[in-house]
Amino acid sequence: MIRGRSHRHAQGFSLVVVLVLLVVLSILGIAVMRSSAMQERMSGNLRDRALAMQAAEAAVVFARGQLALTPAIDNPGNQDWSTLIPSANHCAGIGICPAGSSAPATWRTGPVLGASDATVPDTPTQYWIEYLGTGQPELDSCIIIKGSSPPPTCFAPMFRITARSRANGRAEVILQSNVIFKLQTL
Repeated sequence: MIRGRSHRHAQGFSLVVVLVLLVVLSILGIAVMRSSAMQERMSGNLRDRALAMQAAEAAVVFARGQLALTPAIDNPGNQDWSTLIPSANHCAGIGICPAGSSAPATWRTGPVLGASDATVPDTPTQYWIEYLGTGQPELDSCIIIKGSSPPPTCFAPMFRITARSRANGRAEVILQSNVIFKLQTL
């Protein structure tokens, strides 16, 4: 009779051990599921950030094209921006602003990027261009005597392009790029 009682006791103990192991395995399973869900969200955010970065880069390229191709308005000689200094009127009109202008920067609409895949929403872009003054783009192309000022032909206009890509609930990327035109006499 004593032998039967301990046998029943052993069966109860194995049930407790199995239940404890089941709880431990359940906790491990939940932890693995949470980890994979977190990794999936991180990869989605990385993809979203990459799309926003590509869109902002496209806006910078678009703005460089606008800067290089846009003839200056109210300019009778139809000169390009490599020789014309923008005024505050240009800021509101075409988004090319002089540095330190009292006119607020006007964001211009850039290209809208999307994919052929309908699951990727269109990514709107914006940009604005700021005239920074003149500077030396290529020091090797100018002969400068030590202690003297560089000749005026060594200066070229400089612009800063600020581009952004943003949408509600998505990554926002802001890029800046400086553009220095090739040497010309100003």
